[in-house]
Amino acid sequence: MNSTNQPQTTQLRIWQQNLNSSKTAQLSLLEGPKSTQWDILALQEPYIDPRKNTTSTRRFHVVYP
Repeated sequence: MNSTNQPQTTQLRIWQQNLNSSKTAQLSLLEGPKSTQWDILALQEPYIDPRKNTTSTRRFHVVYP
């Protein structure tokens, strides 16, 4: 079989982590070098501020349930 006929595969890289409502843990993860290795970060129990919003960086888009 010719290698040019083989289907190309695409990987979706997902990181899931429980942050236990810690702002420090959340910012450390989002701003750290590990965040660039993943396509999706699924954060359980993220930090929620007094206005009921979470914190993110420019690299990520926040999606609320």
